[in-house]
Amino acid sequence: MTSKPSSLLLTFAEQDRRLCFSIQLQDKQFLYLNPAFENFFKIKREKAKIEDLLGYVHPEDVEFLLESYHKLKPGEFKDGIEFRLLPEDQQQYHFRMSTYLQGPSLSDGTLTGYLEDITSAKKHERKLDDLSNRKDAILNILSHDLAGPLGAIKNYTYLLSRRELALQDEQAANMISAIEKISRRSTNLISQFVKNEFLESVGVDVSRIRVNLVEKVSSFMTDYYGVQETSRLNFKFETNQDQVFAEIDDSKFMQVFNNLISNSMKFTPDGGTIMVKLEAREYTVLITISDTGIGIPEEYQSRLFDKFTKARRPGLNGEEPVGLGMSIVKTIVEWHNGKIWFESVENQGTTFYIEIPGSK
Repeated sequence: MTSKPSSLLLTFAEQDRRLCFSIQLQDKQFLYLNPAFENFFKIKREKAKIEDLLGYVHPEDVEFLLESYHKLKPGEFKDGIEFRLLPEDQQQYHFRMSTYLQGPSLSDGTLTGYLEDITSAKKHERKLDDLSNRKDAILNILSHDLAGPLGAIKNYTYLLSRRELALQDEQAANMISAIEKISRRSTNLISQFVKNEFLESVGVDVSRIRVNLVEKVSSFMTDYYGVQETSRLNFKFETNQDQVFAEIDDSKFMQVFNNLISNSMKFTPDGGTIMVKLEAREYTVLITISDTGIGIPEEYQSRLFDKFTKARRPGLNGEEPVGLGMSIVKTIVEWHNGKIWFESVENQGTTFYIEIPGSK
């Protein structure tokens, strides 16, 4: 005899490791909690209250979770609602919730779904992102600290070659020519390596998650603080709130910071300052990256974001332009439903503004 589908589903839910539930919304009563749900919260269905369980939600995620709840529509399956829980053991857990709303409305319907524990995956993902961001920051620092001196060597060898040729010293001229070729190949190699790393990271699909930008950018800036003395530049970070949330593909979005800071390093003289700011607004987040550099020539400004722009130039220490331009930066920002613009004054510096939607 074949079992009824409802009986089979109930048997499945009873054995499922996910936290399955069903709630009657009108009187806010749990119709069903599977054993995994009861064991995690150490509570039985008869005594479970929605208000008590909401108390386990991480304080930073409560408003976001309630906002996601109010967006539910009858007959709609909603997946991918991620938030954190702090149960009695105070260990932080990450969960992804999937729900289905049956009935006429939120005030008179049944909400059924499950919570999937993604804590381990999140820790692994965060570690990979941190390693990726650290790698990108180091690449920027190397491209500045290595490409600069190599560019200077190339320029000096050019000047020396003219002088030695004038003296008709053939052997010295050959050695100088060899140094110039080696330094040129080295700077091209560094530029190409940075370019390939950047393009490789943006050549895949966008996968956005809710991120605390303050935490993310603070961690990102740590590597720059560590090289302030050797780079002879000052790095600063400011924010108007301790938590500023946005939904981003962080591995790609941090490439925007990488590219803009890298450019600032190239065009800011020794002793200058590069400042990153986060400003949480009502519905958006404003990011500014500014420097006290030489600015962008006026003739380049209207073409800066063009895909095949000619608005590229070597850095103050001879760093070769990578050739990515700002078109990819603009593309990444637009992938995040944002916009980017800038202000630049000759010998006073450049400020880039990026505005993206915020998240509660």
